[in-house]
Amino acid sequence: MTTRIQSSETTIDHIGIVGRDIHKMVATFRALGFLVTEPVPLTQPDPDGNPVSLGQHSAHVIFDDTYLELTAVDNPGQGNHLDTWLARHEGLHILALRAENAQESWDGFAKFGVVMPPIRHASREVNAGGVRGVADFEWFQVPESIAREGFVCVVEHQTPELVFIPTMTSHANGATGLRGVGALVTDLNDAVARYERLPGAVVRSFPMGRFIVLKSQRFVAMTPTGFAALAPGAKAPPPPCFVAFAIKVKDITATRKFLADNSIPFQIGGEKSVWLHPAQACGAMLLFVDESAPV
Repeated sequence: MTTRIQSSETTIDHIGIVGRDIHKMVATFRALGFLVTEPVPLTQPDPDGNPVSLGQHSAHVIFDDTYLELTAVDNPGQGNHLDTWLARHEGLHILALRAENAQESWDGFAKFGVVMPPIRHASREVNAGGVRGVADFEWFQVPESIAREGFVCVVEHQTPELVFIPTMTSHANGATGLRGVGALVTDLNDAVARYERLPGAVVRSFPMGRFIVLKSQRFVAMTPTGFAALAPGAKAPPPPCFVAFAIKVKDITATRKFLADNSIPFQIGGEKSVWLHPAQACGAMLLFVDESAPV
């Protein structure tokens, strides 16, 4: 099937790193120069509307219109929707695409014969940057027949003012937003054929693989050989998986200085980028890219 399956331009809303110790994850990203919220439990309503724990605690790195989620499963193996991914390894497992209307996006998948899981509601308490409240979301999982590199979902923000908090967007390392995500795949043609169906997607090739431009962001697909050429010495899980994410920064020179001043080892990725090994960022390669670098 090659038909495009959503009705609006695709953007990445957030990505999520999944682990077992939320406090360790928060400490790691704070040491890398990110402003991170305090961990909070995630909930969903029961039939009577009362909040029920999802068995997760999450903390967030917030940008103007995207964010990075750090989430830990409290009791792995007890039925959490991330159990399958966490059993593989700790690292980057969540890719959330944004929808203005979750039901309309769900309908867009279903009308092309995709067997869809139900739309779900989730919420979390917010107490960060002087903002308090309960953030609400509608979301659904994208089936693995379409996206099998991780837990991919579509999310609608019902209370965006409680998520994108301006006072939480100033990061010591100069970070300003999500630039993209990288996936390890066994078959480049198959991966591109699945993801290029997203609206607005433009496919391009580069020496280590292929990337799909989604508005001002990238989805990068690589084989293990391509990844090894891009990040020599970086250890990666076996494909299929998400393996890397890119954060744009105001000034790569200033970011390099921050890393050096804080004795954080980094690798030069080019004139306008640097990268950190997966072991330094809770299991995923972290790439800092200057805002001025072309998409």
